[in-house]
Amino acid sequence: MKAKYSILFLLTILVSIGAKAQDFITVAELSKKLNDKNTIIVSARSSSEYKQVHIRNAVSLPVSELSNDTPVKGILKSPEELAKIFGDKGIAMDKDIVLYCNKGNSAGRMYWIMKYMGYPNVKILDGSIGAWKEGRKPVTRAPKMLPKVVVKPNLNPELLVAKADVIKAKGQANTVVVDARIPNLFAGTDPTSKGHIPGAINVDSEELKDDKGILKSADELGKLYASKGVTKDKEVILYCQTSTRAGLEFAVLTSVLNYPNVKVYDGAYNEWSADSGLKLEN
Repeated sequence: MKAKYSILFLLTILVSIGAKAQDFITVAELSKKLNDKNTIIVSARSSSEYKQVHIRNAVSLPVSELSNDTPVKGILKSPEELAKIFGDKGIAMDKDIVLYCNKGNSAGRMYWIMKYMGYPNVKILDGSIGAWKEGRKPVTRAPKMLPKVVVKPNLNPELLVAKADVIKAKGQANTVVVDARIPNLFAGTDPTSKGHIPGAINVDSEELKDDKGILKSADELGKLYASKGVTKDKEVILYCQTSTRAGLEFAVLTSVLNYPNVKVYDGAYNEWSADSGLKLEN
């Protein structure tokens, strides 16, 4: 009887691990969906990169177009503006959306934005454009255009926090603030950064991937976050310079590791550092 339950327990774990990567799609899986009318592939890279080469049948929507440059660079546009942008690109909410970019960060930010907007079926190409090319899958320079659609947001406001929320979270044992930037930016030794939000811990988004840019296993990812004190029983607030890297970590924590309470501070370092009344640590 014990052996029977041990086998069932092991199978449950294996199924759970396999299911956790539900919002990251492999090159092989995406290649089977290239001509699927219910799938929309979106390039979150720059327009110039898209024009040079892109995945066949992918539409272009640079992630930078979803944010404003003033008063602070990188702040998300309003839901109404976002709905119009997505609608003009033909990115309907009832389709399966697959996002990709160069390293996963821009696609990660768009993933978070689309989840915030209420898109139910969004995935990220694991390994990004590099893995696609290495797999010798179809690329093209020919642009893909879709008919305009009407996008009606079904907002998930709990996924977004403001500066005031981060200030309130300071010192709370049940909340952890995660800085997704590279260590030099976190430490303030890079010219573009004076440090990090006080009390934040550093989980560089590059640590989530192997040397080929493929996401590490759920087991490895779980151990990484646990070693930094980022556990499922806590509210997790993510940020980076403009909350681009934070988006990838949001996707990993919510989809791969099933963390229940993960949010993004959209204003990020840029907004925090612009406020003379707020301190930075280094």
